[in-house]
Amino acid sequence: MPLSITNIQRTSFHDGPGIRTTVFLKGCSLRCFWCHNPETLRIGCELRYIFSRCIHCGMCTVACRKASGPDCPDSPEGLVEYAESHTACANCLQCTVLCPAQALVPTSRLYGEEELLSLVLADRDYYESSGGGVTFSGGEPLLQAEELAPVMDLLRAEGISIAVDTAGNVPWEAFQRVLQKTDLFLFDLKAADSQLHRSATGSSNELILENLDRLCREGAAVQIRIPLIPGVNTSPEEQERMAEILAKYPGLKGVDLLPFHRMALSKYQQLGMDYRAGGLEPPDPQTLRQIEEQMKEKLSVPVSCRGLQKS
Repeated sequence: MPLSITNIQRTSFHDGPGIRTTVFLKGCSLRCFWCHNPETLRIGCELRYIFSRCIHCGMCTVACRKASGPDCPDSPEGLVEYAESHTACANCLQCTVLCPAQALVPTSRLYGEEELLSLVLADRDYYESSGGGVTFSGGEPLLQAEELAPVMDLLRAEGISIAVDTAGNVPWEAFQRVLQKTDLFLFDLKAADSQLHRSATGSSNELILENLDRLCREGAAVQIRIPLIPGVNTSPEEQERMAEILAKYPGLKGVDLLPFHRMALSKYQQLGMDYRAGGLEPPDPQTLRQIEEQMKEKLSVPVSCRGLQKS
């Protein structure tokens, strides 16, 4: 069965060891208000309007009128909202096909096993020379675990290292489908306090922590990733609680601290979505260094904060 994919990012350096190709899958079971990949949140395909490319030719609205009827909007921005909220939309994507400037594009497309394998194997030499491989990210890639497992089998047969970047908020059965096929799990920890986690992501963290515990007990290779979100998890108290959780697992490969940034703003605008994190400021270097030092004091595994200059 095909995989619904939003992007295939080649020559990636931050999604596991070595040079990697990161495959972003559609759909997520959390709703983190700061999400850096909002195009991955919903399962279905949506429209994305990249206004800087638009030549205002009107071809997209002409295509929509032919497919969906005379009541369609008369602007690309309107088409984005129309496709999301109106059952009258034919979901034919002709508006994107006829856009000569590629200003109106679908957020995802379906890839069959062989097509995806051919694309990611094109960089095999980079993987082999750097110790890299393929990382499946999202969204939440394990929402498509059934479709993902056969692709992983094909990659393993080719000797390609596989990482899965997961938020952990899926049934354990999804992990079981890929457990023996995955060389490294990049596992997000967003908050230790369950109520705080619910208010920030729309879901409690009980299932997430249960899956983390089971992964570690199964002997899986796990690298923790903590997005540092001001007002959510950057306080000394919350960092202390997260360190207490992680200290239970001395076999972790390490902990990556990922500071919040606002580079996703344009994506929200292109998708016609409200960016609830727009008022947040990225953590300052002093705060980042304090958090990194606090984690290092509490944990016996490597801790590193992305973008923080080392003294």
